[in-house]
Amino acid sequence: MDRRLEITDLLRRRVRLGLLAGSLSAGDRLPSTRELALDFDVDHRVLVAAYHQLVVEGLVEMRPRGGIYVANVPAGAAREPMPAERWLHDVLMQGRARDMSVRGVIDALRRATETLRLRAVVIHGVADQLTGMCRELEEDYGFETAGVNADVLITGHRPPEVHEADLVVTTPAHEKIVRRIAAQSKKPCIIADVRADMIGGEWRLLLRKPVYVIVRDAHFRDALVGFFEHTKGKENLRILVVDADDIAAIPAAAPTSVTRGARDWLCAEQREHEIGGRILPNARTFSTSTADELISFVLETNLAAVSLRA
Repeated sequence: MDRRLEITDLLRRRVRLGLLAGSLSAGDRLPSTRELALDFDVDHRVLVAAYHQLVVEGLVEMRPRGGIYVANVPAGAAREPMPAERWLHDVLMQGRARDMSVRGVIDALRRATETLRLRAVVIHGVADQLTGMCRELEEDYGFETAGVNADVLITGHRPPEVHEADLVVTTPAHEKIVRRIAAQSKKPCIIADVRADMIGGEWRLLLRKPVYVIVRDAHFRDALVGFFEHTKGKENLRILVVDADDIAAIPAAAPTSVTRGARDWLCAEQREHEIGGRILPNARTFSTSTADELISFVLETNLAAVSLRA
């Protein structure tokens, strides 16, 4: 991904999450382009261009000699935004340059992503991460997914889900054994990385005040504690295990993140109504490089099928 587009996406997510969590409000001042240039290690003009895009989208205001501020965003716009008109326009114009109609562009995108019903198997040892990765693959990339607990691999067991999948996905913690099993089954394998900017950007903004995280697995709670060990504001991170702690005691206005694993457990127990706090949307966790690998796999596999059917 182009660095300017990547930074624009990061800033967009930070502002929207801040608005949803209540840590940002209309009129709040945002970091200057020169401050962020140091954080991102890029020329400040890249940040100027990124902020200008957010101005076009109505998320921020740039005041001459006065700085950059959160705009008065309409209710709901931060949660379910439409893509920017300019971006959609550019996609359609690129199609026109290839002698494609608007309908042709739409059909090409559909065939390049939906010709096949792709199946992925996720292998991990922690319930929250296993469920979260499955949901992200389903919601963002259109896979049908199955989850396998990595503990079953210790006995040498080969999960049948691997043989039925088009792709095997895991994390660096289980890379060695999962790569071996994928190779034995002649399946492609992607080792998924977590977005490096989550702690330094989105969570640094949230942790200005108490933030609650509801998890399914105590092992994931311990992993999060270590993950945020050197993060400014870590004392404001309150992690609750869904079946062991009192989730109803969370203050009503407190930003609250519920892992997909915890949410599934609550739904199964019909206890979702017990969650206190202001519920945040689940953040994407896959890094840009992992997303690039996944999108490349989806496109290459579907386009190969389109070619065979032509």
